[in-house]
Amino acid sequence: MQEFHENKYAQYILMDNIVHIIYKQGIEIDLEASKLIVRDRLMFQEERAYPVLCDIRHLRRVDKPARDYLALEGSQLIKALAFIIEPPVTDAMTQFYLKTNHPDIPTASFQELAKAMIFLGRFLAMVPILAFF
Repeated sequence: MQEFHENKYAQYILMDNIVHIIYKQGIEIDLEASKLIVRDRLMFQEERAYPVLCDIRHLRRVDKPARDYLALEGSQLIKALAFIIEPPVTDAMTQFYLKTNHPDIPTASFQELAKAMIFLGRFLAMVPILAFF
């Protein structure tokens, strides 16, 4: 699997079995953009489910059709979702998203990356260790 992908909206990075999506400065997301973002993420993940960290601190706006699409179709192959926010703007956006879209996957927002990583770490697949004698 590739470890990096980029489009005009975001960068996708696979680190420690967590997909990091870092949105670019001043981006506004409409329905068309949300479809591209999800399509690229699914392609990047190669049909494997991962915890996902979305750094939305520099995001400007997400319109309602885009939020609806991201909440439903956009949750495919996501084990858990953590938003990295910066009050007041992205904090308000995230709280509104959580209250109106009720995502089906574990979702939380954080101001600190370390806390978000602890949250997502709970959803990493445990790999059984086999002992050979």
